[in-house]
Parts: sequence; structure tokens; C-alpha cells
Amino acid sequence: MLEKLKTLLKSAVNFPSPPAIAQQIIALAGDPDIDLLRVAATIAKDPGLTAKILRVANSPLYSKRRRSDNLRQALVVLGLNAATTLALGFSLVGTYKSVKGRGIDYLRFWRKTILSASAARAFAEQQRIGDTEEVFLAALLQDIAILAIDKVLPDFYAALPRTGTHATLADYERAKIGIDHTALGAWLLGHWHLPVALCQCVEWSHAPPAASRGTPQGIAAGCVALGGECVEMLLAGQAPTDIGDLARHAEEWLGLDTDSLAGTIARIVGEIPETERLFDTALMPADLAVAMLDQARELLLIRNLQAIEQVTTLRATTADLEARAIALEDQHRRDPLTGLYNRGHLDQVLREEFEASCRGGWPLSIVFIDLDRFKEINDTHGHPAGDEVLIGTAHRILSIARSTDCVARYGGEEFVVVLPGLDTTAAEAVCRRLLVRLRNTRYELREATVTVTASLGLATHDAQSAFANVADLVEAADRSVYVAKKAGRDRLVRHNTRHASLEPAAGTVLSA
Repeated sequence: MLEKLKTLLKSAVNFPSPPAIAQQIIALAGDPDIDLLRVAATIAKDPGLTAKILRVANSPLYSKRRRSDNLRQALVVLGLNAATTLALGFSLVGTYKSVKGRGIDYLRFWRKTILSASAARAFAEQQRIGDTEEVFLAALLQDIAILAIDKVLPDFYAALPRTGTHATLADYERAKIGIDHTALGAWLLGHWHLPVALCQCVEWSHAPPAASRGTPQGIAAGCVALGGECVEMLLAGQAPTDIGDLARHAEEWLGLDTDSLAGTIARIVGEIPETERLFDTALMPADLAVAMLDQARELLLIRNLQAIEQVTTLRATTADLEARAIALEDQHRRDPLTGLYNRGHLDQVLREEFEASCRGGWPLSIVFIDLDRFKEINDTHGHPAGDEVLIGTAHRILSIARSTDCVARYGGEEFVVVLPGLDTTAAEAVCRRLLVRLRNTRYELREATVTVTASLGLATHDAQSAFANVADLVEAADRSVYVAKKAGRDRLVRHNTRHASLEPAAGTVLSA
């Protein structure tokens, strides 16, 4: 059927080709040497068309600073490209408005066509497209194939309900002939030698392809498609209940938010009276247009509020997930009993701090802490008592550490404190405070009150005592703990490259 339809259209059986004046304008539009005198002479051949161009130039939709009293002034106001495009549109509409058929509602067809063109132009201006009149013309011609089909195949649309939507109509066409009226319209306009860009805009006039979005042609087609959807809403005859698709398409095709969309719809409605005067056609009652606009604004406001609520909820959810992820990550770095950092995190901190110390030239001290006779606590009082002592020791160490220090459980009853930036003297002062804090702590266990002391080993990496790597620094502190244990426990041993010094009691230091 498609080939038969194209044959009928090519032979102009029952459906006229563009009139002579329109064909001359098409030729002018394709002429790179177009000039004002030739355009004026061509348009002046049709008095009705001349009157329309003058009316457009003086219309609030187009006029700028001064009134146009003749065709040449009107062409100057409008510009040659805009004028030829408008003239072609008016000429074609004037010709095909007289075409009558029986399968479609012609009054509704022309109302939608003219309003869609006005709406597409409003969106084109909102998008700051240079050739807004080309978008206007594409919208005027986007449904030209519906007229053609209805004229050459009078029974084609007979089975289609007249109350159906444009999408329903397009589905019906594809089922019948394999393509819809936009594709057939693009072919027909190409057969009439209209510009390729115009044909493509008509072909994409229901939904620009995803790959075209953001391109000049995609934006132009988006203006036409969105204008058509807005007009379908306005002509529905009842207040819209859902505007979600319209708002989504506005964002997808043209990047419009709900405020910009509402403002453009308001402009479209406001321009209806002037559009009616330009085309000598009653489009829709003013009170109905205002009512539809108010409902559309309300729905867009609701959608905007819902979008804000969704964004707020999403942000809250994201923040919650991020907090959980951070907490989970921190949990993996912690010792489950004491809450101190675990061995894995300690190793990472030691590597990072040693590298930073070497680069920055500042000292780095580490302290190994080994509880004295801890095994006796477990054997005598049980493991729960031992856990209580470990937890209490962790709290005492944290109480003397800085926020920049890293306190970790090394394993069993061993703990490590990393002291970035502290030299030997400052680190010794921290260790002495810790020894006193541990000596003075009493643990009320189930059967007895006990005190648990600790042996401490200190090693410092600085200019006076430099280590080749972090493993040597750790080993030095670990050996110092062993010396402290052998010397009688409850003391600090400081390591250096020449010898270790021993502190048997608070305030005195002996050489090892």
C-alpha cells in the first residue's frame, strides 16, 4: 500500500502540489544569492500573502521598533530568511486548508497544526535558535501527510476513532502502511524539493532520536515535538491530570526544568489571540486556555515539589549509605574487643608515617606496650577478667594519646602507640605518664583487686637515630620491650643506635 500511496501522491491525484507562488518561494529559499527585491516581487504576486506578511511584521509577535507600511519595510523587519520561510508557510497553509476529506476532523487538525507551530516557535525562542521561523514552518508541515493520505485514500482513517491521541494515530498508520505520517511527510516534502533540514525536522517531529539530542537539528525537532505535546494537552478539552511525560520530554529533548516549561506554556497561551488573527482561525476559547494553563502550572509545581522531595530523600539516603560505608570500613580497621585499631591498620599507618617522616625530616616515635604477668590474670581469674583488663588498658592508653596518634592492639596483651612528630625526649614523657597511669589503676575482679603494670619499649626515627626502613624501627621497639621484661618489668627501655637505656623506676634511667 505504501508504494501505491507514493505513486498517487507523485501524480498529484486528488492532492495538489504546492501552488506556483510557493514553488517560487522554495526556489528563492534555496538560492544563495537571494535579495530583497526578488523576494518582494515574488510575494507581491499574491495580494493575500502580501497582506499576511505585513500583518506579521506589525504583529506583537514579531515587530521590534517601528511600524512597516509596505512589503519592503516588512521584509527588512523580518529579515529575508524569516520572511521567505513565513511566506512559504502561509502559502502552503492557505492552499491545503481548502483540501477536504472525510476521515479526519479537519477543524481540529488545523487548530492543532497552527497552535503547534506557534508553540514550536516559542520553544525555539526559549532555546535561542537563530532560525525560529524554520522551526515554525516544520511544525506547520509536520502533519501534512495526514491530509495527503486522507485525500488520496478516503477510507484509510475511517476505522480510527476521532478521539484518539496523536500516538494512537501514528501506531495505526505504521500497522497499515509500515511508516507513520512523519516519515511519509518528510518524503513528500523532499519530493517537493524543500530543504533537507526541514524534511528531517518533520521526520523527527514526534520524538528526536537520542543520538540527535543536543545537536542543532535535534533541538529544532525537540521544539516541534514538545510544541505538539503541549498543544495536545491544551486541546484535550479537559484539565490534564498527569504532566509527567511532558516534563520528562522537556528535560530530555531541550534540557528544560519545570519552571522554564511552565513559563513557555504561559507564553504559548498568551499568544493564542494574536496567532488566531494571523491565520484568521479560531483556535480555542480564551477562558478554556487559561483554565488549562492554570492546571498545567499546578501539576508542574507539584512535580517540582516531588522532584525536590526525591532529591532530598536521595541525598539523605546517600549520606546514610556513605556513613554506613565509613562505619563499616572503620569497623574493619578496629579490634573488636578494645575498639583500638587492629594490626592491619597499624601496619598501614606505620608505613605511611615512616615515609612522611623521611620526606618531611621530622621525628617518628613508636612505643611497644606489653602487660606484665597477664597470663596469670587469665589463669587465676578467667578470660572475662583478662578481657576487662585489656579494655581498661586500652582506655588508659587513649587517655594520654593525642588525636593525631595511632593506638593499636598488636596482639594478645601487646599494644603499640605511633607518635608522629615526637622526638625521644617528648616520647619518653608520654611513656612515663602511661607507666604511672597503669600502676595506679585497680581492677575490681570477681575474687580480688589487682593492679596490672606494663613493660614499654621506645624507638625513635630521627636525624640522630635513623632507621633504614619501618621494619627495623618496629624491631628496635620490640627488642626494647624484651630488655624491659628481663630487667624486672614495669619500666621503659629506650632504644638508640649505640645502646639501650633502662628505667627501673619512675624518674631514673640506667644504661642497659
